[in-house]
Amino acid sequence: MNPAFRAGTSPTPDPTPGRPRPSGGSARPEMGAPAPHASSGPTLCCDRCGCPPGDPLQQILMSAVWLVDGPDGPTTACYCRACAPAGPITDLTCQRCGDGPLLVGDLAAAPDGTVPEPARTWLTAAGWHLDEPICPGCRPTSCQIQEGLW
Repeated sequence: MNPAFRAGTSPTPDPTPGRPRPSGGSARPEMGAPAPHASSGPTLCCDRCGCPPGDPLQQILMSAVWLVDGPDGPTTACYCRACAPAGPITDLTCQRCGDGPLLVGDLAAAPDGTVPEPARTWLTAAGWHLDEPICPGCRPTSCQIQEGLW
């Protein structure tokens, strides 16, 4: 569990994560992309309350990608400290770069580490190799393998 988010301190998650942001098209963080530099100004908005980060620490916290159960299956979201979902949370971490999403609620891994099928299907479609785990940005391409670069 990510210690930056204490269970039980957040309100119930919005049932419609991933809704359009009211702040004029702010970019959603991408897995593998570096967190925005604190001096570049707010670029993220919370998917629940729509607020931008209030300080550099909040901006770092909001750059985390959350995999939440949406109405049409798993979807990504970002949250401020006050709106972070409560409940079981699994921090899926790439073995090479340390990046990865936070799996929440029914998508969180079981105590034995088994990732539920809906989360596994979404992550695999996004390019994750879950046996190690390795994120899409760290997986070798077929060209790298053929050229002996990997």
